[in-house]
Amino acid sequence: MSDQPTPEQKDPYATPETDPLAKEWGKRITAARKHYEKFHKRVKHNRKLVAGFNWTKDPDSEDFYTLRANLIHGTITAILPNIYARNPEVSVSATHAGRNLKLLCKTIETVTNRQMVEADLKTRMKSTVRAAMTCSFGNVKVTYQRERTEDPIIRSRIEDTQDNISRVEALMLQLDDPGAKGEQEAIKQELEQTMAGLNEKVEIVAGEGITVDRVLTEHLLVDPSVAEFWDYKQADYIIQLIPTKKSTAEGDYKMKLDKAKTYSDPTMAAPNEGGKVFSGGDSTDSSDCMICICEIWDKRSQRVYTLVEGCEFFLRPPYSPPRVGKRWYPFFLLPFQTVDGNFIGPSLVDLTERLQKEHNDTRDKENAHRDLVKPGWVAGSDVNEKTIKRYEDSVLGEITIMDSEGKNIQQMIMPKQHPAIDPAVYDTSKVRYDWEQVSGMQDAARSSVVQAKTATEASIMQQSLSGRVSEMRDQVEDCVTDMYQYAAEILLQEMTQQQVERIMGPHKMGPMMQPMQDPLTGAVSEVPAVDPGTGEPIQVVIEPSYDWPQLSREEVFDMVQIKIRAGTTGEPDKLEQQETWIKLMPVIQPLITQIMDLQLKGIDTTSLESLLKETVSRFDDKLDVEQIMPKLKPLPPPPMPMQPGMPPQ
Repeated sequence: MSDQPTPEQKDPYATPETDPLAKEWGKRITAARKHYEKFHKRVKHNRKLVAGFNWTKDPDSEDFYTLRANLIHGTITAILPNIYARNPEVSVSATHAGRNLKLLCKTIETVTNRQMVEADLKTRMKSTVRAAMTCSFGNVKVTYQRERTEDPIIRSRIEDTQDNISRVEALMLQLDDPGAKGEQEAIKQELEQTMAGLNEKVEIVAGEGITVDRVLTEHLLVDPSVAEFWDYKQADYIIQLIPTKKSTAEGDYKMKLDKAKTYSDPTMAAPNEGGKVFSGGDSTDSSDCMICICEIWDKRSQRVYTLVEGCEFFLRPPYSPPRVGKRWYPFFLLPFQTVDGNFIGPSLVDLTERLQKEHNDTRDKENAHRDLVKPGWVAGSDVNEKTIKRYEDSVLGEITIMDSEGKNIQQMIMPKQHPAIDPAVYDTSKVRYDWEQVSGMQDAARSSVVQAKTATEASIMQQSLSGRVSEMRDQVEDCVTDMYQYAAEILLQEMTQQQVERIMGPHKMGPMMQPMQDPLTGAVSEVPAVDPGTGEPIQVVIEPSYDWPQLSREEVFDMVQIKIRAGTTGEPDKLEQQETWIKLMPVIQPLITQIMDLQLKGIDTTSLESLLKETVSRFDDKLDVEQIMPKLKPLPPPPMPMQPGMPPQ
């Protein structure tokens, strides 16, 4: 027997050899980190400023919370529901005008909405909006993921089969009859094939679907050569940093990671002011230290690389994502402030930090001045001390008697004067004005109205916002539109008809009808078709509930287009919606009645239908005209006239 170790006996945690390509990517990651180093420090500063905590102080002390008025946090809280308070209303339209894709559009709309809701889109997008206002931009990653696990029943059957194989091998060693040995050998091979089949089934898909992950701003490195923010979609590469425990990474990838650099992420550590963001050196001192896994999406080669900073080898072989959208990158970046020629723009915190400091300094000084105003009296030195004491000890309603020694009491003691407070010195109206101009919240204060970018006037005007806040909502809706389009393109490639049917429901089935002529009367009627073999009626689809074609990748990208109805992500105003509906009903109801009358008379109603669609869009484009249009069933054909000599039907 050979003494060479089998593959199963080799060390599963051996360190791979140096890979030149991995070494080159390590240099690019280091350069990208250095490029964004100051920006990431600013991100940490902004988060600390919005939080307002001073973790070096005693939590019971007043200095633990540093801000008298946290105006930045209050502004973010006030703007957020106007930008994203609910998942958007989605509409899917076909890009091929010559094809009837109405059912397909409805299927894609329902399936994509269901997948995005199950992926907890609302929570992820709210966090992304906060990140955009705090850290210049927020990040979202959309992928299709399958969660695989082991079936414990199949695993138990594998272990039982392995025990049976061991018993057969032991029995073969005890047998001397060649014929009996051959029989046991056949049994052993059969058991081995059974175990091989079970090994293929032990891994099952526990769940699959679209996942929406929020990526921290400092955990995404875009190619530093990108100058304009919106050019990130054409960047050569985008790197996602994934902080992970060393022991967890070694267990997942079965590799020794002793040369990995330690990574201390302040967003994951205890709430204090210590800790470095990144430090070099190996991590052999502890298996539970944090290291940084880098997932590199390289658009030039259409490949994804995975490595750990400090190690010059890949954690797994490079691969191409099996299903991606037309834009390839799964990352969606949301900014609110962009600057021409700059990748990084100022956040709301950057724009208002000095104004908040000025406001709080003014209020602190006014409060200190107010503390100096302490009521008191001034008395001459010739006043008897006991008399003064009695005056100090007087209570409400008490009559205090003082010995004035024949002098006017007002000349002996008088109220103490204090430095007057000039309201103009501590007036914060100018700071508030600057704040409103920067944040855009002055529009809400004035309850002003602007011209909407679409016909959804009611939905946008109800927010009483305009200017920058409306533009911020528009940025969010554009980002969500791209996410929905990307998710729909992946779902068209990944999901099977069985998976779609679980969401849309089965088709409506019915018997297949075939024409049959009465031999006596010659009348033709439809009767259910029967299977000649079984004699049972043949069932066919009479009303499909969904349409999910098997398409190529290019056809998927050009099939449909997803749109987000404007203003549908903001907080709704029920009163405004009711007023809009009260105005709309008296206008469209007579039109619908007129269209029905003309259709019954066989007159073309195309012009009136166009007028109805335009009227609805002027009031509220969220209303689907197809849903309110009457669907008239065709009248049955008139009975055939009876021929002379034919019996009555």
